[in-house]
Amino acid sequence: MSTSWPDRLKTLDVLLARAGRSLVNAIYPLECAGCGSAGKTICDRCAAELPVLKPPFCSICAVPGVGSLCWRCAETPRHFDGIRAPFRHAGVVRRAVHAFKYEGIRAAAPQLGGMMAEYLSRHPIAADLVTPVPMHPSRLRERGYNQAGLLAAEIARINNLRCDADLLVRVREVDPQARTPSGAQRAQNVASSVALSAGRDVSGASILLVDDVATTGSTIDVCAAALKQAGARSVWGLVLAVAGGEFGTE
Repeated sequence: MSTSWPDRLKTLDVLLARAGRSLVNAIYPLECAGCGSAGKTICDRCAAELPVLKPPFCSICAVPGVGSLCWRCAETPRHFDGIRAPFRHAGVVRRAVHAFKYEGIRAAAPQLGGMMAEYLSRHPIAADLVTPVPMHPSRLRERGYNQAGLLAAEIARINNLRCDADLLVRVREVDPQARTPSGAQRAQNVASSVALSAGRDVSGASILLVDDVATTGSTIDVCAAALKQAGARSVWGLVLAVAGGEFGTE
């Protein structure tokens, strides 16, 4: 069936916008999300003041500002074995993630992924392979890249791990989690939305699942459920930042 002219124009609009962002990224230097200085997504001066995730935080989902277990992990069994992150989703980290995720600044991936890789080197997690949280094909076409996939590739490269970017697939499009207010709604939003790709075997495997931000852990949990159902031995989440908890997101 032929595509209508309005649909063709919309597709052209997306491609031109994507090409424009790529061109801008190639011509102009990165700007620091904290102070605006040129050269890096986060300059050395702002990097010295990043909101490092420090105890107390939940031993399972890493939500900050709580004791050994948050109420959500205490009340509801998780499919993932744990989530870890170097930072809280606040300040310059939050602004850098927004630019990386929503403003087409894919050139931020090496630095942000490098920060996650450095954290993993200092806090090892047993993993046979690294895989990103998947993006639905329609959203991938619109954005042009999966930010989690770019981070996973950097982490795997730096830590000499195998990366399978297509291990998981989105089988149902969901509303953006950032627009879903409550934890219960987030869990319902992503339920049964992820599956193991055809032909993949994860029996007995230890898997490191990568995303940019975790709030309630619902997205990582639905991915972990698909992997555990397929026989994975362990599934740990690694994100750049965790949001929520006593500290909020500011």
